[in-house]
Amino acid sequence: MIFKRKIYQQLLEWKNKGNHNSALLIEGARRVGKSTIVEEFAKNEYNGNYLLVDFRKESDYVKSLFNNIKDINDFFRKFFLSQNQELKKGGLIIFDEVQFCPKARESIKDFVKDGRYDYIETGSLISIKANTKDIMIPSEEKRIDMYPMDFEEFLWAIENNNSFNLFKEIISKQDIIDEKLHKYYLDKFRTYMLIGGMPKVLSTFIETNSYKQANEEKLNILKLYKDDLRKYDDENNTICSIIFDSIPSQLAKENKRFFIAKTTNKKRYSQIEKSLKDLLDFKIVYLIPSTSSLEIPLSINIVEDKFKLYFCDTGLLISSLIKMNNESMNKVYEAFIKGEYTLNLGSLYESIAVQLLINNNYSLFYHKYSLFDNKERKTKQYEIDLVAERDFKIKIIEIKSSKNYTTSSLDKLNDKYPQLKFNKYVVGIKNIKYEQNKTILPVYLISYL
Repeated sequence: MIFKRKIYQQLLEWKNKGNHNSALLIEGARRVGKSTIVEEFAKNEYNGNYLLVDFRKESDYVKSLFNNIKDINDFFRKFFLSQNQELKKGGLIIFDEVQFCPKARESIKDFVKDGRYDYIETGSLISIKANTKDIMIPSEEKRIDMYPMDFEEFLWAIENNNSFNLFKEIISKQDIIDEKLHKYYLDKFRTYMLIGGMPKVLSTFIETNSYKQANEEKLNILKLYKDDLRKYDDENNTICSIIFDSIPSQLAKENKRFFIAKTTNKKRYSQIEKSLKDLLDFKIVYLIPSTSSLEIPLSINIVEDKFKLYFCDTGLLISSLIKMNNESMNKVYEAFIKGEYTLNLGSLYESIAVQLLINNNYSLFYHKYSLFDNKERKTKQYEIDLVAERDFKIKIIEIKSSKNYTTSSLDKLNDKYPQLKFNKYVVGIKNIKYEQNKTILPVYLISYL
């Protein structure tokens, strides 16, 4: 099943620029739909004048053709003969899973200079890095990230819905959302959280109308990720799989900060730094660091050994939590859709907020600060769930999973930083509301802060 994806527009913009001086490299976790969307793009925009080369399946002979390209005309004659296909000038060649043929990637410089075809590469970053030790990375390579499907893409898939155009208008005018409409989209959003944004899982859900079968597909993806990580650990003496396996239990705590000592016998950040960075390169987790100050740019204030880790897809996290707690999947899903499920709810809403904000190119942090309370005559500690930075502007976000909550961390922030001005948001299950010093925003609109 082919779904409409926002990345398609980025591919179109790249193609329409013409006179390409670069190939396009699409990075992303396995199973986010990289190969599917690129081939769909090729069919539509190149009128079938394309060639897909899947390096996972190609023979050693085909890979050897890239080892020493002295005569590019001779290369293409042999290459097209091996593929039993030829292209007209201006066609597209797709190097799928390019990490399995590093020399093909290195040759991009020559191919782009030749100019007769366009090129798109796909791959997962960790495998690409592992296979580029002995090659020169081409500068003629434009990289873009691909993520799991967001909520708007989910709505396109299940009901061909374009209501987000209405929501953009509502927000721009600081208008309100009809209460029935709010409840409808909150219900749809909970369904999206349960299913997640992996295309194969959503396809299974649409075809079978079964949460159970969708959940089984998610478990298959989790197994695939864990198998990849264990294999990588064995080959590189890392502990990526141990860190990944511990994320659900660490998020289940009230304090969602990732504690190294609770995961492994290693106690210092420096002892897991390589494993952590390699795990991030798999693109299957997101790291949210602590920032010691809210002065821009936030990246210079990062506290390296204090961070939170989230799965790249909240649907996968929910399946992991269910399995971890030995709960009935049907019972959990039913309660969650009704808004009655409470176990780890805070971590799930934080997770989906992280997922959608990263998808929208925000850099994310969390922030702790202390403030002396004159009334109680003691110093109090406060924590901001998310600080989102983009284009040198920051937004302060508190995530709330219930209707009853306090916002002291937001309310006291100006006392701590009187010289700074903040856009503050409370993101949760309540309808949109504009207050004097903050905006209440439904979680399904977090992409449109």
